[in-house]
Amino acid sequence: MAKDESGRFGLNAFKLLGARFAIETLLHDGSIRPGATLVCASEGNHGRAVARAARDAGCACRVYMAHDAAPSRVAAIAGEGAEVITVEGSYDDAVRVMEAEARSNGWSIISDTAWPGYERIPRLIMLGYTHMLDEIREPGAGNREPDFDFLFVQGGVGGLLCAMASWCAFHKRERSPRVIGVEPTSAACLQASARAGRPVAVTGPLATTMAGLRNREVSPPAFEALLPIVDAFMSIDDVWAHEAMRTFARPLDGDPAIDAGASGSAALGGLLALCREPSLAAARRQLGLNHDSRVLVLVSEGVTDPALWASHVRTHP
Repeated sequence: MAKDESGRFGLNAFKLLGARFAIETLLHDGSIRPGATLVCASEGNHGRAVARAARDAGCACRVYMAHDAAPSRVAAIAGEGAEVITVEGSYDDAVRVMEAEARSNGWSIISDTAWPGYERIPRLIMLGYTHMLDEIREPGAGNREPDFDFLFVQGGVGGLLCAMASWCAFHKRERSPRVIGVEPTSAACLQASARAGRPVAVTGPLATTMAGLRNREVSPPAFEALLPIVDAFMSIDDVWAHEAMRTFARPLDGDPAIDAGASGSAALGGLLALCREPSLAAARRQLGLNHDSRVLVLVSEGVTDPALWASHVRTHP
């Protein structure tokens, strides 16, 4: 099964669920007012979501991005009315520049990653994300138990993974779904932190086409909450995300096609790798994944980089 977020609110990703919930909550309690300037750092989807939610709330918006962000993602954010500021370095560098400029100018930060002293809004964003799994329930089913044995989720800074694992823990049953976080090999900050038992940053080039998961550092509160309730952390090479993109685009007879980007396909990429990679046979056995398992994968984004999608799907046999 796939939970397809590629068409959410016409924004091509799930992120508006969190950004809108957080901003509406802050407006309601007076923490921000119409006309305020809202700022964030982003690789693409979160920035576009904050820009849309800010515009709807009558607020200005500034989005900070790494200098090598795909032009299509920059254009999508600017198209929502936000001012885009590119920063030399990575997403994590953009976070630091954004935080410093927001503090100097009195702007309100709407970030999905947290740091000491800035934790409430990322938690509101994560709470908004949980609506995704509320939607998989059948109408009138009330508190029906989850109808899947495994849930594969994109990693990133940990907010989405924390939200999904928390939902599963809250809707506990005799055998709760096993939750697996999936990250790019070059940006596996959650996996590295899980091994260390504390937040650690990864080093080296962030060489991955899974741009939405291109992070060196976890969000500490999200990591602290998810560590005891996530069953496994895995990292995959880009080839698995690209294979998942093709699988979504060319489904089995009777299944709908999904046009998903590399980040959006990462969860399925993790499942494909776990099922097909001989070196992961022991992990499959330990997790209990087999032909009878009911698996849910999240499709967190659609095609946000058309050139990349075309090169790995349309022109690929």
